[in-house]
This record gives sequence, structure tokens and C-alpha cells, in this order.
Amino acid sequence: MRIVVSQLSSNLQNSPQSEAHNKVPVTANMAIFATYKSNEEAIDDVCHYIINNLSDIIQLPELFFISDKNITNNAQQLTQIVELCQQLVSQISAELRPFQYVCTSLVVNGSHQAVIISEHGLVATQQQLHFCQRYPWTALGDELNIIELPLEQGTINVAMLTADDASIAEIVTLAALNNIHLLLVPFDIQAPYKVENSLLSCAEKYRICIAAASREKSFTSNLAVEDNTDQNKKKIKQQKSTGFIADLSANRPQLVVKHQQGKITKSLVHPLEVCHKTI
Repeated sequence: MRIVVSQLSSNLQNSPQSEAHNKVPVTANMAIFATYKSNEEAIDDVCHYIINNLSDIIQLPELFFISDKNITNNAQQLTQIVELCQQLVSQISAELRPFQYVCTSLVVNGSHQAVIISEHGLVATQQQLHFCQRYPWTALGDELNIIELPLEQGTINVAMLTADDASIAEIVTLAALNNIHLLLVPFDIQAPYKVENSLLSCAEKYRICIAAASREKSFTSNLAVEDNTDQNKKKIKQQKSTGFIADLSANRPQLVVKHQQGKITKSLVHPLEVCHKTI
């Protein structure tokens, strides 16, 4: 698999912040936003959040505006989704401030890709790398993109993973070993243990920050819980699973994890601490 490094320099050209390009900022304001709405209403919901908040990077789930991913397997509905993707890039970019970004996944050029949207529109993409049952129709990529992302106080290196790529520890490891500060993950949790085994374990081992957003899922736990009203019956415990923001902090030696809760989850990340890591 090839590693491709790209620079988003358009925001820094002719800007008083251009001298910050070679600096890694101490902090970045992250937000996970998981709307409960669909289609145009979901886009409007995200735009409303952008207008009323100052987060540097807003992480959305995989195809955040679609609750049932199975509809993408219908050719006619997929055409409508592509049109909606173009509409949302236009609407969202119109509300973003300089040095502010949204990460999600969209259908771009006929394939499912993670994307970064800025005030200039679609500025970075990451094609899905491995087959996924949710999107059997998509073409797969063979490149992992490392993006030099300019923020107001400096520049960070980010990578994106989407769909089931985010549950493959080898791919997360590959991203972590290529000098990224932050991994952006718009995904859809299929099993809770995959979040622990790939994303969180790699964040801990390789000392990187991660922002991973999913629609909240409930999974059946292996542990049955006794029903006190009837000792002869068991009820199955439901385990909720969501995304998270994982951070490295100078004040805490361990990885600090803030789990996605409800519609909005905010946290600072400390990308400069990634530069001080030892593996």
C-alpha cells in the first residue's frame, strides 16, 4: 500500500498565520456531532451546529445523513445519495470559517470515501481500502493519504479511515507509524470489541490522537442479567457502543478517552504531545 502526503496550503496563502505552517499547535478543539435526523434535515442540523460553535474539526459518522446504509445498494437511491452529497458539501462549506473543517464519508466519483470539507469545499479524500458488506459496489483504493492540515495556530498531520477499514488494526497501525498527529474516523460500529481492539489499542500503543464518530449502536452482551420479577427467566443486557475522542495530555501519562455521548461530544486534543511520544 502506498503512502501519499498532501498539503492543504490554500488556507495559508497570503495569510498572517502563514508563519505557523511549520508549527504543531498545542491544542485543537474537536467535536463529534451525531445528528438523529436524515437527508436534508441532517445537513441543516450540521450547518446549525457550525454556525453556533467554534470547533476546529467536527467529526461526523460515516454517511451521517443515512440511517439505513442498505439503501446504497439500490442504484436509483444511490444516484439520489450522490446528489445529496454534492448538496451537503456546498451547504456545509458555505458555513465553515477559515481553518475549520468537517470530516465525514460521502459517495464521491462513484465510490465511498472519507472526506474533509473546508470553507473551500471538498479538500481531501480517502478512498475505502477494504471490502465492506455495507458497500459492496464501491471501488477500493490502494493509497493511504497523510494530509497536512492547517489550523489557526499551526499544522497537524491527519489520516482518515472509514467503513470497516477502521476495525483493521494493521491499517490503523500503518497510519500511526507515518507521523500522524490525529486519526479521523467516520465509521459505523459493527461490533464493540473492534473499537477496543483496533482503534483504542493502537491509540494507546502508538500514542496518537483519534476522533471516531458513529451512530450509537446497541449490541447484545454475552452476559445475561437476572430478572428479579421472575427467577426462571433471563433478560439480555444491551450494551451501547459509540465513538470517542482519544487524547494525549501532558498532565496525564495515560491516554485520555472521552466517549461519544448523545448528539454533541466536545474535547481538546493535544497534537504537540504526539511529537514527544516514544514507542
